Amino acid sequence: MELRDLRALISIAETGSLSAAARLLNLTQPALSASLQRLEEELGVILVTRHSRGSSLTEEGKYVLQKSFDVIHDVAEIKSVVKDLSKEPIGTVRLGLPTTVAGGVISELLPVLQARYPQIRLHVVEAMSGVLSEQLQLGKLDLAVLYDIQPMAGLRSEAILQEKLHLLVPADHAFAGRSRVRLEEVARLRLVLPSANHSIRRHIESYCSAEGLTLDVAADIDSLPGLFALVIAGYCTILPTFLTGTYARGGEIVAVEITRPAMEWTLHLASRHDARRPRASLATGKLLGEICRKLVRNGTWPGTVVDHARP
Repeated sequence: MELRDLRALISIAETGSLSAAARLLNLTQPALSASLQRLEEELGVILVTRHSRGSSLTEEGKYVLQKSFDVIHDVAEIKSVVKDLSKEPIGTVRLGLPTTVAGGVISELLPVLQARYPQIRLHVVEAMSGVLSEQLQLGKLDLAVLYDIQPMAGLRSEAILQEKLHLLVPADHAFAGRSRVRLEEVARLRLVLPSANHSIRRHIESYCSAEGLTLDVAADIDSLPGLFALVIAGYCTILPTFLTGTYARGGEIVAVEITRPAMEWTLHLASRHDARRPRASLATGKLLGEICRKLVRNGTWPGTVVDHARP
C-alpha cells in the first residue's frame, strides 16, 4: 500500500470525480485510475462507484478514506517532528512537579536549563501528583514527575529514583525521640493525609491493606504547606522527607523511619509521545533526570538512584 494511492482516494472523495481528482493531483486520468485499482486489488474490495454525476465512495471506501486521513496525518507529523529534532531546542515546555518535589528542584533546574538551552522557556505547574497525571493525559503538560505510575496510552515513563516515606511528628510527640516506628504503631495515630485522589494516599493505603491495618485519618489535606503546618500544630502525617527542612527549619518537625514494612515508592519522569516541542521536551526531561540524580548522590535528596534508568 502506497501513500500516492491513499492520496488518490482522498482526492476522489474531495472532488467527487476521477477527472477532477486527476487534475488536482496533476496526473492523467489513466494514472489516477491505475492508482485506485491497485488499492482496490490490494484490499479486495470496491472503494469507488462511478455514476452519471461523477464518483462516490462505497461504505468500504469511506472506512478506508478515514484511515487514509490518519496515515497521511501521521506521516506529516513524522516529518514535522524529525525536522524539529534536527534543530536547536526551542519553545515552551510545560513541566508538572509534585509539591513534594517542586521547591527543591526548580532552583536547581532553571539556571542550568537556561545556560544550556537558552531558547527553551520553562512553564512549571506545581500540584499534587493526581492532578499532574490528569493534566499530562489531557495534553496540558509535556512532562511530569509522578510516583509509581501505571502504563498509560500515549505516555512514556522512566524510573529516576526511589525514596522512603516517613512518619512526620511534632517535636514534642512521644515518637519524636525514636529512629524507627512500626506501621502498626502508625495506624494507631490520628493522621492528616492527602486525599485518595493522590498517589501517595493510595500508596500508603496499599501498604496498610497488605498488613490488615486501617488508618485513622482526621482530614484529607491536599496542600503540602498545610500538612506541615498541621504537624507543627500537633498532628502526624506520612510523607517523603525531601522538603521537610524547607517547611520546618526550627526543629518543629521530626521524621521517623517507618518499618515492618518499610514504605517506599519510585519517582518517574513521564512524558507525552506527542509533545508540541519534542526536541525541547526531550532536552528538558534529560536535564531534569540529571538534576534529580545529582541531588540524591550529593545527599540533598534522601533516596536511591535507579541506575538502569537513562534520561
